[in-house]
Amino acid sequence: MTLRLSSNNKFTINNQTLLLGDSLNILPTLKKQFDACITDPPYNISGYDHKKEIGWLKSNKFWTEQKKFYKIDESWDKFSNGDYERFTEEWLKMVCCLVKKNGNIIIFGTYHNIYKIGYLLEKLDKKIINSIVWYKRNAFPNITQRMLCESTEHIIWAVNNSQKNASNWIFNYNFLKSINHGKQMRNVWDIPSTPQNEKEFGKHPSQKPVKVIEKLIIGFTNKGDNILDPFMGSGTIPLVCMLHDRESLCIENNEDYYNLAVKRLKGSNKNKNVDAFELLSC
Repeated sequence: MTLRLSSNNKFTINNQTLLLGDSLNILPTLKKQFDACITDPPYNISGYDHKKEIGWLKSNKFWTEQKKFYKIDESWDKFSNGDYERFTEEWLKMVCCLVKKNGNIIIFGTYHNIYKIGYLLEKLDKKIINSIVWYKRNAFPNITQRMLCESTEHIIWAVNNSQKNASNWIFNYNFLKSINHGKQMRNVWDIPSTPQNEKEFGKHPSQKPVKVIEKLIIGFTNKGDNILDPFMGSGTIPLVCMLHDRESLCIENNEDYYNLAVKRLKGSNKNKNVDAFELLSC
């Protein structure tokens, strides 16, 4: 295992590069091109316009003290609606300049933001291939009892080219079929929320399970590909890239989460901490 810590804001291990800083400042400085972008940007759950505070949640300690329920309330996730659209369009344009033509662009979201991201991708004339629905069968129950229990997240799979000209994007159909009991991979993925054994080094409020990221990495990139993640969070993208022989460059602006990602990568190898798919060729 090769390990290099070149400065306080850059960490590299096994062809994974982690940068501490603001993506909007770092992305324009990157000179290389990437084979794909897979990322989990802010959803704007914490700060959308006219958001109501759940007063009874503060007064009822059952959910916070006994059930350990905490709404996402992070400074990095707070935008007005107008600011969020401008922010999203800005980083999308930068990503499209850095990803190779016909490279895959894969973006996580919920109902809070996924429709806006889809609209902006179409505005940039990018071809959307699929919408993937991640079904979390063990999602936290809806405690307001005023709406359906939100049990899904959404993933947009787009190609960095126009509707007219997009072609030859990477899709490892046979590999995905092989890990799906010989059946075509569907666009609904029934995978539980992130297990506790993937949080041994710390927690992130929107940490994605390794198994979800693995399907994206092995399904939509090839070995040796270089993947961009402008919103690294707890480092699941570089962790899975390391497991499956991909390279990555990942950016995180929160020092605590950056340090968490560094700890995860330093503490992991192909036989520890994660239950990875068998390392087949793809």
